[in-house]
Amino acid sequence: MKVLIVDDSAEIRSLIRIILEHNGHEVAGEAEDGPSALKAFAELRPDVVLLDIIMPGKSGVEVLEDIRKIDPLARVIMVTAVEQNEINRRLMLIGADGIIYKPFAAGDFEKAFHSFAQMKPAKSGKAGAIKRLAAGGLSKCMLRANDATSGNWELCEVSVFSGKPADLAKLAAFGRDAAAVQINIRNGPALSSAMIFRAEDIGLISGSLVKGPLYRTGGIKELEEGLMIEIGNIILNALMNPLVNALKRIAIPTVPMLIKGGPAAVAAGLSACLDLKQELRIISASLAMRREGHMARAGVVGLLPEELAAEIELGAAD
Repeated sequence: MKVLIVDDSAEIRSLIRIILEHNGHEVAGEAEDGPSALKAFAELRPDVVLLDIIMPGKSGVEVLEDIRKIDPLARVIMVTAVEQNEINRRLMLIGADGIIYKPFAAGDFEKAFHSFAQMKPAKSGKAGAIKRLAAGGLSKCMLRANDATSGNWELCEVSVFSGKPADLAKLAAFGRDAAAVQINIRNGPALSSAMIFRAEDIGLISGSLVKGPLYRTGGIKELEEGLMIEIGNIILNALMNPLVNALKRIAIPTVPMLIKGGPAAVAAGLSACLDLKQELRIISASLAMRREGHMARAGVVGLLPEELAAEIELGAAD
């Protein structure tokens, strides 16, 4: 990928350059402040912008807003030491494609790039409408989850792609022992969604519903699965409700269902109520939950047929 690095620290820019070039990426340019970042973006049109938040003069948040005006489909990943829910929520609402926290590890950049590598961007129209709806619903849910559970929840990334059901296995690749909670809408507009858990994180995430000291279910599968379904139900409804409301339809979701069996099983469940040949709009989100020095990650995937996506974008343009 061709990458533009924006950071006021020459040392940070140099370190990121070394990491990216070692992994086979091309550094198209560097910038140390907002005005030079916008000039470089307009001239170089990189595949990805890595953008610091705190810089002299124009902040990274302001630069992100300006980049979105130049190119609504630009890929921008924030690189920051600021870890605050309100800032993260604003970044997602105005179109950040991900957040990497300092101090970062070499692998953080590849993980951030992975979600949109080898996938085509969503078709234009009112291109950011679906992403804003998804990020807004999930962001509000994260803030409520922080109050309702014993974990600190954050929305790390939201991306929207056009694709086919065959693309789902890549997004659901949380390991062969992963589990997922799935909700479809059969009565109303065709929507499907799943929240995917890595096997090693299931106990920590499900236990976050229990207040008090760090709680692990200790192999009590019925309790663990019940808690997973409850968390998945809350978060998936936060994703789907803004989309359904934008369509101005009445929708009745299915009962949340637990799926086991890794990427293939999750992908099969997601596409069960959709035409396997149709073009889809795919929403992919990454969540993190921190608790008492531990961190767990989960993925959220939402699917809607392209014609429904176009309807949402048309409504946003009115």
